[in-house]
This record gives sequence, C-alpha cells and structure tokens, in this order.
Amino acid sequence: MRSLPCSSQVGKIQGAGGRERACCVRAAAPSAPPPSGRRSAVQTAATSAVKATALAEAPPATTAFTPRPVTSVLTLEGLKLPSYGAVSDFSKAEACFVQLLSTEDLDLRLRGDKALKQAAATLEAAVQAAVTQAFSENSVASKAKAAHLFLQRTLYRINRLVLFWYDDLKNYSNERSLYLAQLRDSIEGPWQAWELSQIDVDALKTLSTDEIKERIRSQAAVDVDPPLSAAAQYMRQDMTRDGYRHLLAVGSLDGLAEASRQSRVCGGAANEVMCAIFRVLMEEYGTGRYNKKHSTFFAKMMTELGLSTEPEKYFDLSPWQCLASANHNFLLTERRRHYLRYNGGLTFFEVNGPSVYRTYLAAAQRLGLSDDASGYWELHIKEDERHGRQMVEDVAVKLVDMYPNDAWEVLLGYDQEKMMGERAGAGSLPDIQAVDKAQRTPADAM
Repeated sequence: MRSLPCSSQVGKIQGAGGRERACCVRAAAPSAPPPSGRRSAVQTAATSAVKATALAEAPPATTAFTPRPVTSVLTLEGLKLPSYGAVSDFSKAEACFVQLLSTEDLDLRLRGDKALKQAAATLEAAVQAAVTQAFSENSVASKAKAAHLFLQRTLYRINRLVLFWYDDLKNYSNERSLYLAQLRDSIEGPWQAWELSQIDVDALKTLSTDEIKERIRSQAAVDVDPPLSAAAQYMRQDMTRDGYRHLLAVGSLDGLAEASRQSRVCGGAANEVMCAIFRVLMEEYGTGRYNKKHSTFFAKMMTELGLSTEPEKYFDLSPWQCLASANHNFLLTERRRHYLRYNGGLTFFEVNGPSVYRTYLAAAQRLGLSDDASGYWELHIKEDERHGRQMVEDVAVKLVDMYPNDAWEVLLGYDQEKMMGERAGAGSLPDIQAVDKAQRTPADAM
C-alpha cells in the first residue's frame, strides 16, 4: 500500500465531489478569459498538451518557483466565464468535470455542444484559480488546502483511466482524449515544478556516481528503521478502533489495487534490473494466486472491521497529500523518461515500508484486533525487508552504473518519495484524530 495515509465504481469516483468534500475558498487572482479565435477545443488541446509535456520533461535549473498560468483549451467566443477572484466553490467546477468525463467521445462533442463548452470553461477557470492558490507562497493555508484537494482529485480521476477496473467499457471511451490530456498537463506542469522547488536539484546534479550510491545505501540504512514520527507515535499509543478503521478506509484507495502502477514499468528490454523489479511485483501479486495477492489480505482486514471492499469506495476520505502521492506515482510510471526517478522512489518505499507497517501492527495489537484485521501488515513486514535490500542493490545501484550522467535522478526519486510519504502521514493524522474524538469514521455513512 502506498500512501496514508462495474459502472457504479466509476460513478462513485466521478460523482465524489458533491458530498463531504465540497470546497469553498477565495482565489488569489482572477482567472484570465480565453483568447479570441475559432480553433476547436481538440486542436488547441493538442498544441497545449505538447507545451505542457515539454514543461515537465526535465527538472528546473533553479529551485525558485513562479506559478504558471493555465492555457485555456477553449478559444471560442460567447462563453460565460465565472470569476474565481473572490469566493471559489470548487464543487461546481468538479461537477462540470464529472459531466465532461462521463461524456462519450468528449473531444468530438466539445466541437459543437455549447453546454459542454460552458462546463469546460467553468472547469478551466477554477483550475487556473486553484493553481494560483495552491502553489503561491503567500496563499492562506486553508485556501491552499482546498485548492490542492480539487487539483489532486481532478488528476486522480484522469490518471485512473490507465488501469482497468472491470466495469462498463464505455467508461474508457475518453482514455486517450486530447482534452483530458491537456487538462492533466495544465495541472501537472505547475504542480511538479512546485514539488521540485522543495528539493535542491542542482546539488544532486553535482554528485558523482560513487557519492550517489553511498547516499542511497546510507539513507536506506537509516530509513529501514527511522525515529517515530508524531503520526506514528499517536497511532501506536492513542489511535482508537474507529481511527484504525478510518486508516484502512483511506488506505484502501491503494491497498485494494496494490502494485497496479508498478506493473506499468515491467515491460521492455530484458535485463537483471527489469527482472528484479518484476520479482517484487510477482510477490505483490501472490505469484498469480488471487488468495495470496496482497490486496486480498488488505480486503480481509476491511471485511473483519465491517468496511466495504469495493475499490475506490472511500475516495472522498482521501486528503490531498495522499492523492498527490498516488498521482506522482502515476506520472512516473506512465513516463519512460522518469524511469530512474520512479525506481528511486520505489527503493525508498520498499526500504521504509516495514517500519510503517510495524506501527500499524502495533496499533492493531494494542487494540486487541484479530489476525485477519492486521495480517496484511505482518505479511508486508516480512516481505518488504527483503524487497528493500533487493531494490537498493539490484535496482537502484545498478541503474546508477547504467546511467552515470542521469544517476542523480535515482536519488531525486528516493528523496521525493520520502518527502511525499512523510507529508501524506502528517496530512492523514488530523482526520484520524478527529475520528477518534467523534468515535465514528465518516466511512460508516458511505
């Protein structure tokens, strides 16, 4: 499981914005109206997607960050553009996105359907306001939080289309939509620049391959059993049964589809590195036996505690920090250019996993829960200790030797995964504490 914290499945995800997670914030700056002209949405989307992809191609030379405006994919006249310069209610924009996402043959329909064009204009104005609010240094924390949540929910709904959910095939009619690709890139570009601004990328580039390998090994030696964070201490000592159930509900977004994104990097030319990554994946998938697949053990825990095992059922409970970790993982696994970064991140995840799962297992044991309600953690403690060693020596170190000029990207991926994981844990803690205080998780009402 990564971050902690039928058509009906897609419907729940697509329609999630109108319930508990409606956001009302003030935008830092008004959105600019679309330029005049008569190009179709599809034509403009194709051009903008190329530009946004180039933006995210390589880390910036400096760590300074300047918010970039979102280029509208709509250049048609006669649209009513909402202003997000004062009070923003992202639930309306999210509803517009749901409408667009569920429209069959969206790119074609956008050419002539005025209602869809209006929905897209509303969505894009909200995205531009949210980008400014989320990634500006002077943003108010509460407004930035709402903006982050809206942007990450939007990204996740697009990104999930690269996986198959055994639902209505019509739900995938827009999986290669140029409009959705441009929308994704217009969020992903400034978001990834903001993430990179928090790490000294220039310093990583100065390291020799020997220094990089030493950094990976020395950091792994610490991260396999690090000091307990505030979140870990709380979970071990104070988290209630309701808080534990909430932890599982949030974690199920990844836990019930575990290692799905990792499967996206196992194809291509055969070599020792690829086989080492596949060995880890094979064990996550129970060597092809459903009853041994790790997600099956996660589902057992949820069933034992009276939670639904429907994939993505508890999407609305995910804080933006957890969604950001998932979306970052989607980006790295879908872009071959980021292969080194992804495997650096996977190295940290497998190295650090056992320490995280020991915390969850200790909490379950303190609460007197059954083996079925905690068995997933014990399984991962045993297997991920081995996976961590394999990822360091058989993957990360070998990739450094194979790509000496780009080896710093392995370390960048490691550092980013560590930073995002810690952020996701800290972001989940307030919700768990609130559940403990109320003695009931919102999952019970879903």
